[in-house]
Amino acid sequence: MSTLRFPGYTDAATLALMITLVAAAVPIVGAQTPSPVTLTAEQAARGQASYQQYCQDCHGTTLDNGESGGPPLKGSYFRQHWSAASVGALYGFTSATMPLDRPGQLSPQSYLDLTAFILSNNGYAPGDKELPSDLDALTNMSLQK
Repeated sequence: MSTLRFPGYTDAATLALMITLVAAAVPIVGAQTPSPVTLTAEQAARGQASYQQYCQDCHGTTLDNGESGGPPLKGSYFRQHWSAASVGALYGFTSATMPLDRPGQLSPQSYLDLTAFILSNNGYAPGDKELPSDLDALTNMSLQK
């Protein structure tokens, strides 16, 4: 039996990735109506600062022009890969697998801020409430528009 591997990911990161993807794809029986995505401009700005420090080398200055092969984090590629998922799945994937050379090493708040920055670059408008730190609340926020 062959083992599923993702280049550059540790076994723990691969497991976290698979759990996140399965959780994002499995409908929850009796689930609530999805909550709207919430984020603030301030949170997205903090995320931009983290992005420039930790993500820009792979994903590029505009989130879709990376020279190191990171996939685009905005536009049609992002929508195609994430529209059926939740904010919780995106946050979980990012916090478990990024940055590629040291996955999971940023603070939970940094990962929330990065998620807000990515969402703000994909048409989710800032409001007066930040992305919550509660994973259940994030999971209840659908990325489908």
